[in-house]
Amino acid sequence: MEKLTDWIISSNTYHQTLQILIECLAKKVMGEMEPEAAKELTLCWSHFPKGWFRISWNIPGNGVYRMMKAKKQMINILKETVLKKRASGEELGEFFKTLLGEMEGGEEKISVESAIEFIFIFFLIANEATPSVLAATVKLISDNPKVMLELKREHESIVRDKSEKEKKTGLTWEDYKSMTFTQMVINESLRITSTAPTVLRIIDHEFQFGEYTIPAGWIFMGFPSVHFNPEKYDDPLAFNPWRWKEKDLTAIVSKTYIPFGAGSRLCLGADFAKLLMASFIYHLCRYRWSMKAETTVLRRFILMFPGGSDVQISQDTEVENSAG
Repeated sequence: MEKLTDWIISSNTYHQTLQILIECLAKKVMGEMEPEAAKELTLCWSHFPKGWFRISWNIPGNGVYRMMKAKKQMINILKETVLKKRASGEELGEFFKTLLGEMEGGEEKISVESAIEFIFIFFLIANEATPSVLAATVKLISDNPKVMLELKREHESIVRDKSEKEKKTGLTWEDYKSMTFTQMVINESLRITSTAPTVLRIIDHEFQFGEYTIPAGWIFMGFPSVHFNPEKYDDPLAFNPWRWKEKDLTAIVSKTYIPFGAGSRLCLGADFAKLLMASFIYHLCRYRWSMKAETTVLRRFILMFPGGSDVQISQDTEVENSAG
């Protein structure tokens, strides 16, 4: 084994994941995007989604004001990118072309302005929870050396079994499907963190709960407390990926497992979120890393990291050599 190199990088997991996600979505939606524009989109997004839950007065200095200002800036960036591409004849992403109707060779279905607003909402929904859940997952892994060791074994095996030609192609769908333990880790992290911290429903008829009467028309806020029900999960507060061993890891939802909501409100991006998490973990496991022990994860209306979510990463030459 070669000596571990002495350089160390400190990176904020939440912000890095957010940037990766935005750049990935931007490429799929609008084709190639200038790095500076994608970076600016990421900075704008830092005002979401916390701003949604602040005092709803749009006055200078508060969260809502910064959020609305960021939205305007994001809309301008998206619009400028689209108009520039169309003027130069540069290729737009398939999603955007379908939205405008250009792939059918006919007239546009909607205006560019309406399409941009739609794309903004798409970005908004896609970035709502995944970065914070992944940052919390990294924290859970860092706090459990046994889990980290098993993850490194799995991902080193994936790289080791590739031919030199396959290594150059990067991560494949077959690689993703072979990540059995990684999927167990993701399922367990989603059970504890959950991308859907609350479920809002309007009561259509008067409802009696214990000694309390909930009037019709009220909004009910529910929590996925079934994830911590000791009748359904042994030692429910413990982070134990092995509880998912030999279970259906492709299942997204069940009566006792609802990290992405349930029923008609099931998140359409559930599989995409799991794929992103697995890809991030795969690349992270090529290095020796740790998250600061003092990192705190709080559950409020969303997952929050009061002191940030910094990870110290040092290059592991043994893994680098096995990866080619």
